[in-house]
Amino acid sequence: MQASLVVKELDKSFIGVHAVDRVSFECYAGTVHVLQGENGAGKSTILKMLSGLYSPDSGEIILNGTPVKFRHPADARKKGISMVYQEMSVLPELTVAQNIWLHEEKRVCKGPIIREAELIAATKALASRYGINVDPYARTGDLAIATQSMVEILKALAVEPDILILDEPTSALTVKEVDTLYNIVQIIKGMGKTVIFISHRMEDVFRFGDRATVLKDGTLVGTVDLKETTEDEIIRMMVGRELQDIFPHKNEGSSSETLFSVQNLSDGRHFFDISFELRRGEILGIGALDGQGQAQLMRAIAGIGRHNAGTIRLNGRELKYHSCRQALKYGIGYVPEDRKVQGLCLGMSVRENLSLTSMFKNQSFGFINQKEEERAAKAMIQRMNVRTSSMYKAVGGLSGGNQQKVAIGKTLGDQPKVILLNEPTRGIDVEAKQEIYKLIRELASEGVAVLMYTSDIMETIGLSDRVITLYEGRITGELSGADISEESIMFGAMGLNNKAAVGR
Repeated sequence: MQASLVVKELDKSFIGVHAVDRVSFECYAGTVHVLQGENGAGKSTILKMLSGLYSPDSGEIILNGTPVKFRHPADARKKGISMVYQEMSVLPELTVAQNIWLHEEKRVCKGPIIREAELIAATKALASRYGINVDPYARTGDLAIATQSMVEILKALAVEPDILILDEPTSALTVKEVDTLYNIVQIIKGMGKTVIFISHRMEDVFRFGDRATVLKDGTLVGTVDLKETTEDEIIRMMVGRELQDIFPHKNEGSSSETLFSVQNLSDGRHFFDISFELRRGEILGIGALDGQGQAQLMRAIAGIGRHNAGTIRLNGRELKYHSCRQALKYGIGYVPEDRKVQGLCLGMSVRENLSLTSMFKNQSFGFINQKEEERAAKAMIQRMNVRTSSMYKAVGGLSGGNQQKVAIGKTLGDQPKVILLNEPTRGIDVEAKQEIYKLIRELASEGVAVLMYTSDIMETIGLSDRVITLYEGRITGELSGADISEESIMFGAMGLNNKAAVGR
């Protein structure tokens, strides 16, 4: 059986970094080939060479037995390779239909004039073919991130590729949309086409993939049949050692002292009558499917969003604040779900980002003490184990895992009493996840109260001392100890749990 795509001795270097070191693998028609490895392993660099965004320094890309060279992504698309990048490329001011057919209008428009009605009709037909529900008239910038991701996928499918490349396609999708993507991939496989897939979610790797090529530090570790291997074996290949005790041990006999409490909090739209207590040194997890009001709840508590009813108390004292800055002054820190857009200033240095929330502590008479700021940044880099060549390096040049460490470290700079973590490990590799798990548990051991939401249910189980379940903006139950299980969380997250206390 001839391979549809052969990567042969592919090599790529940047200044000071050998990103891909003579990597070879083969992909076959009607299969999903996964590229797996930690952040910085070379996966995205390979995909960008396959899609024409980068040119390899040496090596070959062979399509259906013929060597090819791409000078531009348009060359790759003409050869039947289409890629959905991890970073959004949709234009927010255009409609869904205009985004999908951008630069491809001749495929659907008859004659030299671009007619909106023809773009709309073509979009409806394309979305229907793959089972995607999206409004072709909608302004793309007004859509949720998950829906924008589906538009990106439709845009890639519009050129009818023989090879579809998906770089972290599930990281911004809801559970329902991941199911839709799985159905799309099955349709593409049934057409005899090839899918190349990257995901940090191990369950997606085994659900979607047929074969996997594992990379480490830009070099090939090996290619395996996913039906004949295990998650532990993949992780061992990725990190070069066997991982034991992925989650740190939970604190025994945690404090009974209530540090933080929310009573009857509502915004009248996304969350309703929310009440819970958070103890000193406790990790309280939110068990919910995406889109159940947890993001808006956290933003309201952080002072970014709004609530129109209810009270928030710290050490028994009722707090009234209307901004993130005021919340920080009270000792409430927040790490948002999207580090690139909400959590970091990518063009600023690691030092500057780490100093953002604590700059007032390093001021004298209105002037920032740069030596103190540098000392604090250096200490935080060491504490968070941020891997950077310099504290003056732009944070946008770091790997996803190191960016996330900076986002968390920035919030810790003001020494919060309560920290809100929304998707603290989204889109980062296994080893970086473990470091963040350890950090979260260390914070709890130091007496910080942690409220955490993660879409990875195993993280919720492995990290949380207690779990409150949320469905359609309302608390449906509370779990602790041995009751924290996947089944119990899912019952509450789907509004089926009638046994647990509701809205304590």
